[in-house]
Amino acid sequence: MFIGREKELAMLEAEYRKDDYGCIILYGRRRVGKTALINEFCKDKPAVVYSAVKGGEKDNLRELSRVITEYQYGLDSELSTTFTDLRSALVAVSRIEKDRHLVFCIDELPYLATSIPSALSVLQHFLDYEAKESRLFIILSGSSMSFMEEGVMSEKSPVYGRRTGQIRLQPFDYRECGQWFPALSCEEKALVYGITGGVPYYMECFRSVSSVRGAVIESVLSTNGLLYAEPSFLLREELKDSFVYDSMLRAIAEGKTRVSEISSAVGIESGVCSIYLKSLIELGFIKKETPVGNESKRRTLYRIDDLFLLFWFRFVYRFSSAIASGKGSEVYDRIIAPHINEYMGQVFEQMVKDFILKYASLPFLPGLAGRWWGGNPRTHKEAEIDVVVLSAENNTEGIIASCKYRNRQTDVDELNLMKEYADAMNMISKRNYWFFSRGGFTPSLQDCAGNDVKLFSLEDLYNAP
Repeated sequence: MFIGREKELAMLEAEYRKDDYGCIILYGRRRVGKTALINEFCKDKPAVVYSAVKGGEKDNLRELSRVITEYQYGLDSELSTTFTDLRSALVAVSRIEKDRHLVFCIDELPYLATSIPSALSVLQHFLDYEAKESRLFIILSGSSMSFMEEGVMSEKSPVYGRRTGQIRLQPFDYRECGQWFPALSCEEKALVYGITGGVPYYMECFRSVSSVRGAVIESVLSTNGLLYAEPSFLLREELKDSFVYDSMLRAIAEGKTRVSEISSAVGIESGVCSIYLKSLIELGFIKKETPVGNESKRRTLYRIDDLFLLFWFRFVYRFSSAIASGKGSEVYDRIIAPHINEYMGQVFEQMVKDFILKYASLPFLPGLAGRWWGGNPRTHKEAEIDVVVLSAENNTEGIIASCKYRNRQTDVDELNLMKEYADAMNMISKRNYWFFSRGGFTPSLQDCAGNDVKLFSLEDLYNAP
């Protein structure tokens, strides 16, 4: 069953209804659901969907010839055509339909370009001439983020300027992830999101198991589990020197957040480390953070942005020997369960930021959003605000958000602390204090709720309109 992606489908449908030439670039990290989106869009349309393979030129021409033949003559037809070059195959596609608006999709375009070095140049000529004359609706899809952004969409690419639209497909946010699991409680939905990061392939592994614990043990904490070796696969597919990136991600997961700390933990020079970090950022595996309103390089930190990688390097990587010995259930009960609330703290911050930016009713148009940290002049210690959202209209108004994923109630002391930290930040004069707490709020903090102080439970994040 296909769930979600309403905006992306609506965009594709709107472009398709123009009944003219179109070329959409669809890209996103592996497992994010690009092929499923293509299939859903194409299910009621005339479509030739070709998925390039990891192989040589002959392998890809054979597969492309097969899908063209099947569309023309049907699955059971004895007729067949094998094209000897890519241009001939593309021209054949342009001549299949004259009266209907045909969708032609090349999925995993990077594989095709690797097997046929001239593929993008051939594609450029095809788009400039045959495609536009035939009214084809073309989708070019790929998982290699660097290839799609630099090799396809940049000015250096032969096909630059030929696209009529683009979609960078992102993982589902926490609410969209929750739609996959309607029977679960809000706490269980949050946990699933915190482990899978909203990646459809990972969520599918959890849908067939009755409990989150069981799903983690079966899919992640078993050497036979579908997700046990997933990080290693992702790193090998996208990067050379994957063992270096592996060590870097482990260091970041363990709390090494500055370049100097990461380079020291991995054993490489800071300059080289920065290059590696840039590659991880481009892939969406990590993110670079500076305090909201302060872009000083001296304040830069790095955090893992892919929640499944964060979970895996936090709880799986170090215990691979125990997992290989069949002790996955013990790893969950003794290692993961006692520390899951601490782990979910970072996840909860992301959920809150998404809630504020996507679902909450705001008193202003949102602008910059993120964390803030800096010195507290009163205590001379480091202060940190979990989420800050500034007004796009002026930086004098904003939301100061506190996120607590713990069992106990949040007290009025937290409001006093946030006021002190807001003074230390010294950026926002009109302040809205929003508190998010899994464990609820004490009566004294509830008494403070009003126009500039709002309280939200975990359930509110899922159910508030």
